[in-house]
Amino acid sequence: MRSTFKVLFYTKNQSVKSGRVPIMGRITVNGQAVSFSCKKEVSIALWDAKANCANGKSTEARLLNQYLDNIKAQIAGHYQYICDHESFVTAKKVYSRYVGFGDGIHTLLGVFQEQLDEYKIKIGKSKAQSTYDGLVCEYHSLVLFLKHKKGLDDINIEELDNRFIEDFYNWMLADRSMAKSTAFERINTMKWLMHIAIRKGWLRIHPFAEFSCIPEYKKRPFLSEEDLQKIIYVRLSYKRQQAIRDMFVFMCFTGLAYADLKAITYKHIITDSDGGTWLMGNRIKTGVAYVVKLLPIAIELIEKYRGVDDKKISPDRVFPVGDMSSMYDSLRIIGKKCDCSVEVTPHIAKHNKFYIQLKFRQLPYYYLLIGNIIETSELQDSVSFCIHLKNDFSNANICFTSGICKTFLT
Repeated sequence: MRSTFKVLFYTKNQSVKSGRVPIMGRITVNGQAVSFSCKKEVSIALWDAKANCANGKSTEARLLNQYLDNIKAQIAGHYQYICDHESFVTAKKVYSRYVGFGDGIHTLLGVFQEQLDEYKIKIGKSKAQSTYDGLVCEYHSLVLFLKHKKGLDDINIEELDNRFIEDFYNWMLADRSMAKSTAFERINTMKWLMHIAIRKGWLRIHPFAEFSCIPEYKKRPFLSEEDLQKIIYVRLSYKRQQAIRDMFVFMCFTGLAYADLKAITYKHIITDSDGGTWLMGNRIKTGVAYVVKLLPIAIELIEKYRGVDDKKISPDRVFPVGDMSSMYDSLRIIGKKCDCSVEVTPHIAKHNKFYIQLKFRQLPYYYLLIGNIIETSELQDSVSFCIHLKNDFSNANICFTSGICKTFLT
């Protein structure tokens, strides 16, 4: 049975401004209708409501009617295509093809959603839940921008250009009051999506290649040697606080993030032929491999909790790591009790300013700054360094300027 199909135009009179009104379109298939903006305005006096077009033979009327006839012809072509190639046709299907959201058309939100779906499958394996949650937040921010700033539900990636990304960046700063560092990260996400589109052959040229912005990061606080000494030696009355302090100290001496600490089991602890103890695994956030030479204090903490299964997720876990919020709360209390110079958090365990001096049997002295310049996301370099020097560590004379350091090497 042949479906009924109709396209007409009308004016949105409730949005009149200076005597002009927006022109709307309506696609109707089998009694079901979808309305859309024609992105044109017309003088109320010029519009013929019965004929659904501009009245008269003026240049404005003639050009406007040509524009509307072109829209009608395009929509009719999409309607015919769907009738010829699909089992049924709807007004929404016709509209989707008209605005560029049909088969073979790739939209910005569609590309983003596809990446979110792929990322979600990898959570707990090679990707972190926190990173996924951050991407979902960015997705919703983009939806708001398209809807409120551009008046769109989505946009064909082929329509993206430098102006689009400039508008998005300025909207984040001005309308959403985001920090420049946050806006910078979201711009990078957009560029990442476009690289994916190019790699898959959906785009030939990167639409945002010429756009650049500079982030303004806040100066990150460091945990000083003095602060760490206080935390190590402070007397704590509650066992749970003692356990959280111990885990924090272990994080300081290994560079592990909270998620990585929670994941390590005894299988990750390896003893080499020379008796050296190593921690080997893959970062939860990035999947990058890491190799950490364990110092005596780290080994002592591991042994302290061996066989103590209370609060552990499973007996094979090394530490009784609880939820992040309880660790934050306990460390905040411990930090205040120690009168630390910075707020003590799980994250700050990765950011210390200690110097270590390594002397190898046939190598000169090496002075390595362990601190904010070394991120655990840079473990790729540390792996090759540690493996390369693994055989030399048994003969290494490791001297600490203060007796305290992180063993993370990059």
